[in-house]
Amino acid sequence: MGNPDGSNWAGPQPGTVNQPLISICLPNLNGRAFLKERLETIFAQTIKDWELIVCDSYSVDGSWEFFQKFKDDPRVHLHQVPREGIYPGWNECLRRANGRYVYMATSDDTMVPQCLEKLVTPLEHDPGISVAVCDYQTIDDEGHPLPMPLENSSRGFLGEWLHRPCVRPRLSEFLLHCCFHTIWVTMTAVLFRRSLLERTGVFRTDVGVQADLAWALRATLLTDIAWVPGQLATWRRHSHQATPRTWHNWEFTTDTMRIFADLLNDPAAGLPDAWKQVRDWQDELTRVWHWEHLDSFHLDRGALRQSPGLFLKNCWAAARHQPDLLLSQLARGFAWRPEFSPDRFAHAQRLIRLFQTPWPPEANNVASL
Repeated sequence: MGNPDGSNWAGPQPGTVNQPLISICLPNLNGRAFLKERLETIFAQTIKDWELIVCDSYSVDGSWEFFQKFKDDPRVHLHQVPREGIYPGWNECLRRANGRYVYMATSDDTMVPQCLEKLVTPLEHDPGISVAVCDYQTIDDEGHPLPMPLENSSRGFLGEWLHRPCVRPRLSEFLLHCCFHTIWVTMTAVLFRRSLLERTGVFRTDVGVQADLAWALRATLLTDIAWVPGQLATWRRHSHQATPRTWHNWEFTTDTMRIFADLLNDPAAGLPDAWKQVRDWQDELTRVWHWEHLDSFHLDRGALRQSPGLFLKNCWAAARHQPDLLLSQLARGFAWRPEFSPDRFAHAQRLIRLFQTPWPPEANNVASL
């Protein structure tokens, strides 16, 4: 199975000589400020059977010169690749990976020394599971912990299961992605079998920063998820990050709706036939994101008061892309609508009942070994 944009998996074949257990993929573009800490956390891993694939997109901040410190380590493979964007850089790493498992070590994030060892344990124990996910901690530029969201978030929905090793059923995981974005939040909390790429393809390069979601949706139609409790990885929020700059604008949510349209209309995606017998099944799966998309135009009086100029730009965007929304809001005097903030908890519970997927997860003590 390839991705809709044609980015098929064409990486190394199984059986590579001296195959490492884990390929750590480190794509980088001008991430020099965070590289020392990132490399320290890689070399501090308690599991040592890994290779490090560095793909630097011709950084101009001294990153490439920094990487030269590691050129004599046989586990480290340094490459310079074209500067084509975030996910093309990720895919360059994936195409060079030889390990049985893959970990995406984004250059501005970190992990605790036991991260890879704990993530690989349930995958080694159960060959039928292809993805392991751990908890994470959001940090700032200086590495200080930031508050973790609970209200109307996947963390609040998972509740006690954040703290218990378990196996989350693949179809239920898919439904939670439909309600909470990707509930993994960051790929630095994910370890997956390289062989999974043969079915998912690599990361899409035509949907902006939503490529994580596109890949996660396809992956969770194929495999159950081993959940490993504990904040083993971090996700750094900083001013130069792509996601905060684009989150909750209409271009971002337009990409999201396109991802769902491509997937739900792909006969090879692996969606259960029984789901397609449910009335308005596609609308049900995309309901939360449909309202998120309409809200992302910010056509309400609060947005008008906050930034009149941006409000007018959003009206123009809605006139071109969502004229029915603009007319509806105009008729309402641009009053805010409660549908713009759907109850994600309630909808997740509804989807699990409607599509009859297993919940809660199954306890799995292997993940805590």
